[in-house]
Amino acid sequence: MPLPLMAAESGTHLPPELRALDGTFATLTLDAAGRVLRANDHFLRTWGYALAELQGRDFLDISPDSGLSDSPAVIWRDVLRGEPRVVERMRLRRDGAQRWVQASYTPVADAQGVVRQVVEISSDISSRVLKAADDRGQIQAINVSQAVVEFALDGTVLDANARFLDAMGYSLGEVVGRHHRMFVDTAYARSAEYAGFWAALGSGSHHAAEYRRLGKGGREVWLQATYNPIFDPTGRVRKVVKYATDTTLEKLRQAEFQSQIEAIHKSQGVITFGVDGTILDANPNFLATLGYALDEVVGRHHRMLLEPGVAETEAYAQFWQTLRAGKFVSGRHKRIGKDGRALWLQASYNPVYDLNGRLTRIIKFASDVTADVALALAFEDAQRQAQHDAATSLPNRTRLSAFMASALTHPQARLVVLYLDLDRFKPINDTYGHPVGDKVLGEVADRLRRSLKSDQLAARIGGDEFVIAAPNLADEEIDAYCQQVLEAIAEPIRNDVGLLEVGASIGVAVSPADGTTPDELLRAADTALYRAKHSGRNAYCFFANEMNDRVTASRRMIEEMRRGIVAGEFYLDFQPRFDARTQSIRSAEALVRWAHPQRGRIGPDDFIPLAEKSGLILPLGDWVLQTACEAAVQWPEIGVSVNVSPVQFRDGRLVQRVKDVLAGAGLAPERLEIEITEGVLMDDAEGAGLVLRELKAIGVRLAIDDFGTGYASLSSLRSFPFDVIKIDRQFIADIELRDGSRDVVKAILALGKALGLSVTAEGVETDGQLQTLIEDHCAEVQGFLLGRPMTAPKLIEMVEDVESVR
Repeated sequence: MPLPLMAAESGTHLPPELRALDGTFATLTLDAAGRVLRANDHFLRTWGYALAELQGRDFLDISPDSGLSDSPAVIWRDVLRGEPRVVERMRLRRDGAQRWVQASYTPVADAQGVVRQVVEISSDISSRVLKAADDRGQIQAINVSQAVVEFALDGTVLDANARFLDAMGYSLGEVVGRHHRMFVDTAYARSAEYAGFWAALGSGSHHAAEYRRLGKGGREVWLQATYNPIFDPTGRVRKVVKYATDTTLEKLRQAEFQSQIEAIHKSQGVITFGVDGTILDANPNFLATLGYALDEVVGRHHRMLLEPGVAETEAYAQFWQTLRAGKFVSGRHKRIGKDGRALWLQASYNPVYDLNGRLTRIIKFASDVTADVALALAFEDAQRQAQHDAATSLPNRTRLSAFMASALTHPQARLVVLYLDLDRFKPINDTYGHPVGDKVLGEVADRLRRSLKSDQLAARIGGDEFVIAAPNLADEEIDAYCQQVLEAIAEPIRNDVGLLEVGASIGVAVSPADGTTPDELLRAADTALYRAKHSGRNAYCFFANEMNDRVTASRRMIEEMRRGIVAGEFYLDFQPRFDARTQSIRSAEALVRWAHPQRGRIGPDDFIPLAEKSGLILPLGDWVLQTACEAAVQWPEIGVSVNVSPVQFRDGRLVQRVKDVLAGAGLAPERLEIEITEGVLMDDAEGAGLVLRELKAIGVRLAIDDFGTGYASLSSLRSFPFDVIKIDRQFIADIELRDGSRDVVKAILALGKALGLSVTAEGVETDGQLQTLIEDHCAEVQGFLLGRPMTAPKLIEMVEDVESVR
């Protein structure tokens, strides 16, 4: 029955029957069309609305139909017919949050019985609804993932899910109503233990274990299961629910694994060590191989099986360190038996962990391969003798030809061949005889071996002639390598007859220019050797004249550079860096120049690579650093930046040199900025990080130059203490022409902002480039547009002019 609507209270107040609830529950009064007439304070506080925001609105605006058992139209039809309804539904707070409510709808009729208003009284049940959903989800998850079966207290099957039926091979009709004993052996079903199992469940005890059960047809099934008594509200057990996981396959795997372990014990030696290397156990096979009894090894250390002196080596310490780190080790190892006989074991050392992930022991599986090793060594010795020179143990011509052929697999393959002939060897051989001559050849061979990289080969091809084959050796590396070989051979050789001195001449051929087959390259290198011998000995010569000319020119420039550093031919220009908006000068970059007395001004691109290759970059770099800091002391308070070569960075003296120069010049550390290229970070990231942090500790600023063209990444910028990113000029050159370049610049600017780094754009040469950079919020620029490289006095003059204009 609908409640009556009192005429005097029509449209504004609740009927007396509902008025008492108004202060306790959230209440809405709706008209027959579902529009809001009134909301009490409780409702407005709970849902965050003002009354004016609700009046006249359709209440479905804040009460969507999610989760309703009937459609809103059906519910409203029943209420307008005078039937109260109680529903659970969603409600929206003013901030958009969704909550579940239980709402009762009470119709309020006029004197003629027509429903004019509807009163909704609601309470928040979100926590109960969510918990019920969570419980349903958990139950559903268990039914999906596990086998589930329900039993009465007497063991009769009440129900079972599909996973349980699949595991046991039955249909539901074949198990419901039958007793649990259908799944166990007859003997166990009749035992007192089985009766006690069900009695304990009936008393409320929980059981969990791995159980052997019988499926349809007597098939063995293993289940990891829990039997869970279920209680009624009075606390009495009313049924038992079993949750189980089928572990049959795992059980079979364990059985197979155990069979494998037994097979290993029969076929291999097995020994167990503690983490400290103490022997814990050994099987008969292992003991028989080494000739020990079990009590002779248990409790002793693994080192008892080694040759004398091996246990004290760094390699042995590293071996155990690797095992204690939990890493697997395998290989062929030499061990000593009880009788002193050397044995070779093909072995694997396997770390074993407990259930908590803690390393507890190491198990070694080993096979005696002593006979195989002896056979392999004999075969290798025969092979070596066939391809190696007996006097020097270097590869012979046969091995050299095979090596060269493997390096020349395609027409453009690069292979450098050095053909060596010893100088002054024949007089030694004639004077002291062949035994002394052979010792000299052996020493030369050893020195050549020590000069080789892993992919290179040295061979003796007859008499006092040797060949080095070096794949992929770059043009700029050949000169230094030839010098290294000549210097190594020229070192005096100590012998019983005294110090003996020999030298060498070298002919160089390079594929594919000088040949594409082993024979062609050897002939070309032999021809070049002939020229070297006739040019003064203890020298090297290229087969191609242009290579000789290039190497000679490089060597001459290196010598002139060495003289020029001493003579003061080098000087510094300074290129200012500007605030992009105000165009005030912030700092200046030191740029080294060479005023050659004959060739005139030489740019850094022509001499810096040679300086780095020859090592002259170290004295030159020291001079640049000192000269720049001494000049900066004379300036107004602006900074100076100095480029540091990767060679300087790796030298090990850079940090101390910076400290000494700053102290000597009296320059504040924060006014010096050290610039490095991205390649430095890739050569040795760990070492680079250490040097950068030490420089940062001094107080100098650090910049990464030419950013975007090398290898630096976000991770490297985050890992190293840089202050400045310098955007490479190639991106600035294209910033007005190519969208991609501007996008790269904007990305670098955003990266700098995110990491708190200053960003400098290099190579700004046009007004358009400058304006674009200002629009993209670049703080600092450098380039010909605002300032070319200049002398220190002109820089001071420019700074003063800019300051006076401002």
